[in-house]
Amino acid sequence: MILELDAGNSQIKWRVLTLPHDAVNEVVNQGKSATFDELQTALPLDLVVTSARACSVRADSTLQDIATWVRQRWNIELRIAEVSASCGGVKNSYADVSRMGIDRWLAMVAAFAQAQGGCVVVDAGTALTVDLLRADGNHWGGYILPGLNMMADALEQNTGIRLRNRQFSGCISPGTSTEEAVLQGGLASAIALIGAAIDSLCASGQKITVYVSGGDAELIAEALGSGSDFDLNIAPELVLDGLAIACPA
Repeated sequence: MILELDAGNSQIKWRVLTLPHDAVNEVVNQGKSATFDELQTALPLDLVVTSARACSVRADSTLQDIATWVRQRWNIELRIAEVSASCGGVKNSYADVSRMGIDRWLAMVAAFAQAQGGCVVVDAGTALTVDLLRADGNHWGGYILPGLNMMADALEQNTGIRLRNRQFSGCISPGTSTEEAVLQGGLASAIALIGAAIDSLCASGQKITVYVSGGDAELIAEALGSGSDFDLNIAPELVLDGLAIACPA
């Protein structure tokens, strides 16, 4: 079995795969754990793991703790993914690749492997990231801005606006209340940016694929809708999918 772990800002996401047969893995178990302690109790006691790989955007010692646990429990070394200049046909546009988040990098690597062509990769979580990949695998660049809830937080914290609810919908029309104006305004700005990224890649005349992941993925996908020049995919496992390419078993 292969254990995969993605330590995000707020939780550790994990899944267990079968060893590849004919280059195909099967997911046999998966879940989310808010803490390292919960991760240890979530996995079956009789689980036999022969390979483990992980990534983390945290600045703490979580990966070191996980590596020690993996070594003690299964007597194997944890493989840790790192951002590189190129991987899986994707060429990083950053001069200093260490400045790119590993989650963005792995999501792009996985998206390009699945699309086999130009794509826009959106992670709609705490932050909203939008990355553009050309058909030849070159990373054209990307955008990072506050996520939808963080946008609303910023207005409440820095203005006199006080929201009575935070119920986002897929609507991006002008709001007729303060709540609608704030929530639909934040969503509309995100959709406008994603749309501009799509238009930039489509200018070459090639149809592209849009991948959306993160906690607000379904909301973004609903507001974005479908298009004649792009395919839309909600892809919650992109980062874990990229682990297999960056750290093959």
